[in-house]
Amino acid sequence: MDVGASELQQGFAQFVAAARELERSYAELKARTAAVDLQLQASNRALQAALAEREAIVAALPLGLVTVRGDGEARCCNREAERLCALGTAHGVDLPRQGPGEVGLGDGLVRVRRVALADDELVLLEDRSRVQELEREVDRLDRPAGLSELALGIAHEIKNPLNGVMGFAALLERAHDPAATRRFAGKVVQGVRQVDEIVRALLGFARPDRTRAHTATVAAIVADAALAAGLPAGRVQLQGQGDLRADADALARVLANLFRNAAEATPAPTVTVRAEARHGRLELLVRDDGPGVSAELGRRVLEPFVSTKERGTGLGLALSQRVLAYLGGELDLVNPGEPGACFRVCLPMAAAAGPAPRRAEVPA
Repeated sequence: MDVGASELQQGFAQFVAAARELERSYAELKARTAAVDLQLQASNRALQAALAEREAIVAALPLGLVTVRGDGEARCCNREAERLCALGTAHGVDLPRQGPGEVGLGDGLVRVRRVALADDELVLLEDRSRVQELEREVDRLDRPAGLSELALGIAHEIKNPLNGVMGFAALLERAHDPAATRRFAGKVVQGVRQVDEIVRALLGFARPDRTRAHTATVAAIVADAALAAGLPAGRVQLQGQGDLRADADALARVLANLFRNAAEATPAPTVTVRAEARHGRLELLVRDDGPGVSAELGRRVLEPFVSTKERGTGLGLALSQRVLAYLGGELDLVNPGEPGACFRVCLPMAAAAGPAPRRAEVPA
């Protein structure tokens, strides 16, 4: 009996010790669970804050973000995407399904970029309308910076023929031979005409004439420009959309200058004019088969008084660029350093026809 009682007492003591150990382990586990719970709560709060911050950043982005799922469903991710998608819908354009590039929406312009994700696709929509306005404004503000250079160029270009006029006028005073008198007088007239051409070009550079503006088709404008440049039939080939309409006076003036440059660069040139509509604007690629413009000159070819011609004023292309800029258009050399100069002429298309223009036939 004593042995059994002793064993029972020992077993009970072991049970009590195990229970206490279990109770201690449970307390430690409970404390650890509470600490992990606090850590999880802190992590959840940090994650929620990060998600809220990310959503705020996405919502405030000036870029529109659209996710396109594998099944083709599109979802706008921020306010800018909703605005641009609504603008596209108003113009009959589904922006989330457009390919990469620029899309014209009335007077606006939206750049579309697509980024492939693991399962979906991210479409980035950038409103370029304001950027275009700012670029034009910066270009306008930059022009006064070149006034001093322009003034020096004007003085130089006018002084050269004036020096000749003064020299021949002095010879004319001392001349007694009628033949010499006529020759010197002709040189004076030639110099005065050069000065007059420079002054006329500068007046056009400063104030493009818009008082008699009217619209016409590209085909009619190209024919008028070829006639003004003296190019015969078959030397100017029109490709693309010749029925598009534009400001006839301004575009004919620009094209005539490009045609004359082609004729002066090579005898009997062939000029190709390709017309296309891009984002609500008319784009012309004017290419000739001459030697082209060197890479070095190509960087400055649109600046005033830059010319390779012996008697050129260097104002033709500068004036053309000025006229197009006045209309909200552009002129640039596409391929400097390559054979066959190619100029890009871009300007707004005319929405409606103006007064009926005079139709011209290219002379044979």
